[in-house]
Amino acid sequence: MNKPHLQKTIISQYANSPIMNRIIQFADEYLETKDCFRQFYNIYWDIDTAEGVGLDFWGVVLGLSRFVEINDQTTFQGSSIASTELKDKVNPTSYRMNDAMYKSMLFVKAMTNIVYATAPNINKILQILFKERGRAYFVKSGTMTARYVFEFKLLDVEKAIVMTLLPRPTGVLCDFYEPEQLYTWGFNENELAPFGQAAFYIGDKN
Repeated sequence: MNKPHLQKTIISQYANSPIMNRIIQFADEYLETKDCFRQFYNIYWDIDTAEGVGLDFWGVVLGLSRFVEINDQTTFQGSSIASTELKDKVNPTSYRMNDAMYKSMLFVKAMTNIVYATAPNINKILQILFKERGRAYFVKSGTMTARYVFEFKLLDVEKAIVMTLLPRPTGVLCDFYEPEQLYTWGFNENELAPFGQAAFYIGDKN
């Protein structure tokens, strides 16, 4: 074997086997593997360039499926939902995220796996996740309570992702709000809870 780098790829129990060495040398001489390794690295190993099954692989590593289940548990419920709608039971449906959306969710999942769940860190995640959608932020709403606020209408699949993916600080009760800005009113720069909450709040919540 005349290529030192090949010897490093053989485990010790076969390092002195003439047959194994000849097979490996033959494969190195007659098979071009550089393009295969480059393709493997780009599609599977590098999450920045991964696609298709490569992203599915990263989903297994990070613990996030490409399929999002949408059901009544991932639908915001609140004062603006009619009682008749609450009685209707809809069978769960699965939404398959495309590569662009799935990759974005994988980055967020990687962050939520290691992030210290403080308001500044969570707000950074929201900025990344919804930078193209509008204002979204995490605020402390009371003693051991906090709130995710979305100043735009979330899609059903976004609601399902929000309910399962966003971090929740330990021991803190979190709720989710989608205030309709044209119909929600209160007082700016007031230390007390404004009239845009509680009985005066119009919008979906969970």
